[in-house]
Amino acid sequence: MLASLKKKLVKHEYKDDEKGSIIVFVLVVFSAMFLVGGTAVDLARHENLRSSIQYNLDRAVLAAASLKQTQDPDTVVQDYMSKVVTIDAFTVNVESIVATNARTVSATATANLDTWFLSMAGIDEMPITASSAASERIPNLEISLVLDVSGSMAGSKLSNLKTAAKEFVTTMLTGVDPDTVSISVVPFNHNVTPPDSIFSRLNVAVTHTLSNCLDFSDASFSEVAVDPLDNLGQGVFTALYGGFQDFNESYETCMGDAKYEIMPYESNEADLHSKIDGLTTSGWTAAHLGMKWGLALLDPSFRTIADGLIADGDISPGLSGIPADYTDNETLKVVILMGDGANTYEFRFKDEYRTGFSDLWEVVEEEPGDFTHLTYYGKTYTGSGYEKYCGQYGITCYYGDPVEVTNFYLRKPSTGSLFDISDNSWISSTVFNLIKVALGTVSYRQLPWDEAWGKMPADYYDDVTNQNAFNDLVNVSSRNMSEADTVMSSACTAAENAGIVVYTIGYETNNTTSGKLKDCASTESHFYPAAGTDITTVFASIAASIQKLKLTQ
Repeated sequence: MLASLKKKLVKHEYKDDEKGSIIVFVLVVFSAMFLVGGTAVDLARHENLRSSIQYNLDRAVLAAASLKQTQDPDTVVQDYMSKVVTIDAFTVNVESIVATNARTVSATATANLDTWFLSMAGIDEMPITASSAASERIPNLEISLVLDVSGSMAGSKLSNLKTAAKEFVTTMLTGVDPDTVSISVVPFNHNVTPPDSIFSRLNVAVTHTLSNCLDFSDASFSEVAVDPLDNLGQGVFTALYGGFQDFNESYETCMGDAKYEIMPYESNEADLHSKIDGLTTSGWTAAHLGMKWGLALLDPSFRTIADGLIADGDISPGLSGIPADYTDNETLKVVILMGDGANTYEFRFKDEYRTGFSDLWEVVEEEPGDFTHLTYYGKTYTGSGYEKYCGQYGITCYYGDPVEVTNFYLRKPSTGSLFDISDNSWISSTVFNLIKVALGTVSYRQLPWDEAWGKMPADYYDDVTNQNAFNDLVNVSSRNMSEADTVMSSACTAAENAGIVVYTIGYETNNTTSGKLKDCASTESHFYPAAGTDITTVFASIAASIQKLKLTQ
């Protein structure tokens, strides 16, 4: 049959007829174009769906990785992904590592897209895979909380600060291994007081035992460290006002009460809260000294100090190795400097009132003990009322053991006369020389200035002697506002060079003071203005910044 058909076709010459062949070509080309165009559509659908899944997966793992998240990471991711409505079915595999101070979550979502056009080429499905990972972790944190406790912080401002600072401490320590976080509290007014545990481990040229404040040179502010091996100068201790051996505590040049002392390297929440609750206000403002000490506590040169504190049981043994090296990528060093006003005074004396001997003399004299009784013609009479009869004929008086009494004499340089402080009277230098060698005088000495200032306020000395030590202490030798701002700027630059993150808070400050604090911050966004109870929100924002989430993939 086929052979017969072939003969007929050949006979009629259909084999040479090419009519209609173009239609086949057009169909082939059209099919190819349709397939290419359809492939683009399927690819666009694929990318849109993949982007949607990726976006939702990123959000899911970020939420699951938050340290504030209480749900299981798998539950969180699955819940987020269940809201995806662009595809009916997909699977999500979640892996997570949850530690006390870190959460790491990774997830992979897979799906199959039914093709519209590629099925003509035998491709019925296109696989989709989206992966994401996020982590939130609190690295090893070394924080110096530098807080203004000057007199202007009294009242509601201090109360609001305490609330905010304690909440910050709680945030930093909640859910973390306490050995990964250390917080030092550095209160400052017109000076900063290191505790004995730190002061005793520094190489200080000790000139008195009355306080622990140091006297820093201008050049030292360009360095982060307070190197325990360096020769350090001790600050003067006196008061601006008060009476002899009766200082007005609010005007002491270095406030040595425990409530003003630094609390170094603490990781216990309750102890930090107790320290903050115990803060009180007094004095003027020296934020440059607060910054200096806040940085010093973060510098690796202080590790020997920390080691000693651990050995004495003052801080947790788990904090061994702090302060970490600056090259330790697992440690973040942070200073939070809060101030409510401009720098004012940091009290210092020039050498005239610091070196050599002062105008104050100490004389130790032996005096009879208290009257006990007398005898008169064999009879004994006891009682202080009988002492008035001593010295009369036939009366013998008896006294207790001799006692030593210390008296002080303050010399007036312009006349050489001396003020007998105990008798509140003036005597000549000649009379004083007789007292020094009189029977009953045990010892006498001229006090060095550092010891003398520990007994008399500058104002008292000036009132008695008509000198100008008070003016020297307040106006001449103290760092004025401009000088304090300059050295604080040097300290802030040193912090930046060392890689220390600096947050600053201007608490109800004016534009000038805010500008100085803003300049000190690591960036402009690291400065926070605050007023009233807003300071709690500010500390919370800083805590969130420190704990900031980072998408790692």
